[in-house]
Amino acid sequence: MSPTCGTCWREFNAGYDGGFKARNSHCQALGHSFPDFECDTCDEYFDDEDDRREHMDFYGHWPDDAPECHMCYDRFSNKTERKDHEHREHLYCAECDREFNNWNNIQQHLNSSRHRGSVIECPFCKKTCGTATGLTHHLERGSCPKAPLDRDRLYRAVRERDPQGIISNKTIEWYGEKTFEASGKSWNSKFEAYECYLCHQLFNALHSLNSHLTSPRHQQNLYHCPGRPCRKEFTTLAGLVNHLESESCGYMRFQAVQSGIRHLVSSNRRITM
Repeated sequence: MSPTCGTCWREFNAGYDGGFKARNSHCQALGHSFPDFECDTCDEYFDDEDDRREHMDFYGHWPDDAPECHMCYDRFSNKTERKDHEHREHLYCAECDREFNNWNNIQQHLNSSRHRGSVIECPFCKKTCGTATGLTHHLERGSCPKAPLDRDRLYRAVRERDPQGIISNKTIEWYGEKTFEASGKSWNSKFEAYECYLCHQLFNALHSLNSHLTSPRHQQNLYHCPGRPCRKEFTTLAGLVNHLESESCGYMRFQAVQSGIRHLVSSNRRITM
């Protein structure tokens, strides 16, 4: 076999190196391409990637600088292929030198701000957040200096744009967030700790108990997953967004969640799915 054009299938026989040079010049001049599954070292080409890899493994035709899997030592044409192989086949993140127990765990890790970076911007104060969950936390906790929002106000805004109840629960008796505050009477002498009278969780300090009571933990579920087989409920929008980002129920891809939250917080259009 001789070096071959992958478009017109002309063969070039001017010696081994000369044949490659002639073929490459031909392709460059005419805008033709090389065969799709050509060996990286010799002039053979194949019907698919599996056959190409098998040939290169058997004959040792991988280039010396071909990226090598850190776990099984398979070799790849580029670092992107190697990284994808390590993620999917070994549940391994080489950048962090970490192995994971399942696909969902490594997906959450790869979708974290450590790997994604600050990619989503608050439309009000322009602060950048690593994920849609981070932006939602920023707004829901009242942390944005340019937007008078908190959990209640954000829910009202979402409900106005979601008349069909695609993600928001239709809470007939909802009057806003309930407030709880503990006093010294919550001290449990048997366990020598402050006890939450709603869930009976114990805390070493009264302020820790009150932080727990002011969190959304004991608030009403305001949102639900739009996936029909799932319908899991959440007390906060951030909880729902984090659920969708994890792709655990398969309703939406991570990047689609990022686009969706931008649309939700920066426009007055209704929510549609």
